[in-house]
Amino acid sequence: MRLKALAFSISVSMLLNSGAAQAIGVLGSHSLHLMHNHMMPARSRHVQQSQPEPRSSRVSSVRRRGPNGSRHLASSIKEKPMRVRKHSKVLHEKVVVYSPQDYADKLSCAKIADGVIYKSLKGPLTINLLDIDLTNPGVKVRPIMAGDAFNQLKDVSDHVKQSHALAAVNANYFKKDGTPLGTLIVDGEWVAGPLYDRVSLGITKKGFGRVDRVKLGGQLATSNTEVPNIWINNINQPRRTGSRLVAYTRRWGSFIRLPYEGCLVALDATGRVVDKSLQELTIPYGGMVLTDSKGGPVEKLHVGDRTHMVWQTAPNSWSDVQEAVSGGPLLIKDGNLFVDLKDERFRAGWTSASIHARTAAAVTANNHLLLATIEGAHTLWDLAKFLQKMGATEALNLDGGGSTTMVVKGEAVTRAAKSAERRVASSIGVFVGEPAPHHYSTYQIHDDISQFVKDDEANVEELSTSNQAALSTINH
Repeated sequence: MRLKALAFSISVSMLLNSGAAQAIGVLGSHSLHLMHNHMMPARSRHVQQSQPEPRSSRVSSVRRRGPNGSRHLASSIKEKPMRVRKHSKVLHEKVVVYSPQDYADKLSCAKIADGVIYKSLKGPLTINLLDIDLTNPGVKVRPIMAGDAFNQLKDVSDHVKQSHALAAVNANYFKKDGTPLGTLIVDGEWVAGPLYDRVSLGITKKGFGRVDRVKLGGQLATSNTEVPNIWINNINQPRRTGSRLVAYTRRWGSFIRLPYEGCLVALDATGRVVDKSLQELTIPYGGMVLTDSKGGPVEKLHVGDRTHMVWQTAPNSWSDVQEAVSGGPLLIKDGNLFVDLKDERFRAGWTSASIHARTAAAVTANNHLLLATIEGAHTLWDLAKFLQKMGATEALNLDGGGSTTMVVKGEAVTRAAKSAERRVASSIGVFVGEPAPHHYSTYQIHDDISQFVKDDEANVEELSTSNQAALSTINH
């Protein structure tokens, strides 16, 4: 009987090993356990079935030879090779930031003309500074433009050559097509209006320096009773949301084109309406084109109407400013540090040491103009502190970075400019004697409102009493 039982057990085991028993559902592992319970050791009574390997598994069974040459099953893991991370940016050593205010008393000095002193330092920072006495009648300060219209860029060295300036530094921010951004006044002409009311440097008729955030608006008095007075928001600046009515002179170019249909009205040099259009119009010589959206007040003007423009500035101390450039942000106000980023719409990163070259202008209590360039790792706050230590009571930042350039007596003294100068739209020139003549003539506003109405007595009769009063009020 024992032999029969043993033979039966062996035959069942062979059947199970072949998988046939489970395939036909005759015996399960539980049945096999009960049958062999008397034959299996205690630690082997619970048999674990291996689970099928997932298809996504990286483990496979491979037969390998052992140390003694016998074959055995081994698991080989297909490991993903270690990836070496390549940094897109090379990590440099920490940049050492220097404080230009620590070198304020170490600058070398040289008198280059009566009322003009050039100071400099070559070291961890390259510092150049022009100290100009605005009370000296033999010294003039005036912006220099790359060309008569906003279609040219020239480096500061060329600005100096064409104007015969003693020295100059770069000034306004600008677009790559040559359009200066922000306030630009040359010989009393508003070449370009403010941008975001950013801070500007101005020189009055009597030679006093001004540093302020400036606003500009124009009152256009007309002979048209439907629109006796029209407010103009700006001049020669790119149209943007909320800008509404903007005037354009030949400084902008020979014509003006809107990207959409609006209303354009051309005025000749006397202020007479000579043409109208929906989208594109030639700018008359000495005149201007008024641009507005559809439905604006200028739409009611007719060819032949007479107009008169009076510009108004804020603050009032800018009413007699003859020369001006713009930049930003403000650095010093009333002798105190005042870095004005948010209101002038500059990013917070503008103050960081990542900008290695900056240009700035400042006015002192004794009416000296300081024009400075600093090259090397420094912050905008350090630039403000440096100017404060040099005696500045008002100061502003100008265009910087690759634009930063100072030229003294025909030579570029800034470090970067010695190899290559960036072409810019405008600069601030320092002149001893009279500057080169200003060739361009534009629409000049009449000093006396009565002059233009006397030119055409017929139009005087068309003006209502209320309109004449309005014209008189604007003029005064």
